[in-house]
Amino acid sequence: MKKWVWVVATIVVALLIGGYAYSNHHATAKEYDAAMTNGRTALQAKNYTQAESYFQNALKRKLNDPTAQTYLTQTQRFVSGEDALTARKFARAEGRYQKVQDTKGGSPVLVKRAKQRLTTVKKIRANVAQFQQILTKAQEQNQALNYGASNNTLDELFNNKQFQQAYYKGLYTRALALRKANNAGQTSAVSSNSSTTTSPSSSSSSTTGSTSTSGSSSSASLTSSEAAAASNYQGKNEYTVTKKQTELNGKVITAAQISSARQTINAAGGAADAMSDQDVRVAMQQADKKGLSLTKYTQTYLK
Repeated sequence: MKKWVWVVATIVVALLIGGYAYSNHHATAKEYDAAMTNGRTALQAKNYTQAESYFQNALKRKLNDPTAQTYLTQTQRFVSGEDALTARKFARAEGRYQKVQDTKGGSPVLVKRAKQRLTTVKKIRANVAQFQQILTKAQEQNQALNYGASNNTLDELFNNKQFQQAYYKGLYTRALALRKANNAGQTSAVSSNSSTTTSPSSSSSSTTGSTSTSGSSSSASLTSSEAAAASNYQGKNEYTVTKKQTELNGKVITAAQISSARQTINAAGGAADAMSDQDVRVAMQQADKKGLSLTKYTQTYLK
């Protein structure tokens, strides 16, 4: 009799344990399904932080579940890509989006969004390269004291609506600073030119004899173009070159610009010390005409 009671008791306990285990498993499965469903809904609504929490919760219900892990990793990579894009770390962003797009068995919503982001980032990176090239040209023109030409080059950037987007903030800030420097350079050149302008009568104190003597000595330092201009000149003052030959982009080349240009020519391997002021002016004019920096022009034509 007692043996029968124990058998019945054992069976009842086994049924209770089995029922509890089944019930618990069923409840866990429902919680897992709910977490995954909520996670997908959060992704659809672009609530990525919330989506991560749901997928992590799903992993607690099913340890090492491959689907929940794939969704979680894919979401985290997409968020990382978004952060990199905001921080203008375009190469990093492109890498994250590429991994999201290549994910197998993950969210098709994230795959689609990553594909769109990749198109955007690739275009941004191409624009960065183009804008940087234009900015570099403007910087070289500034260094050659071609302030007007530099500002004209910068206009190519400022007239481009895409250049004003937040993605290019660093380049935009540099371009603004360069334009400010160009404007300051132009103002300084005008002031310097005004202060060094002399009256034609101030140079007429020399006698005919001394003019002849100084003329013979100064002619030895003239370039061929200066000598030709002097020979053809029919006026009565001391200038031996035409007004146009002393200008760059319609503005008179100042003594300060000539001095700076000499330093640039010497630094580039040229022999500026052996050049007359007009030689330096011609070098500046030719460099501007060829669209080269004075450094590049020196290295190409004056060495």
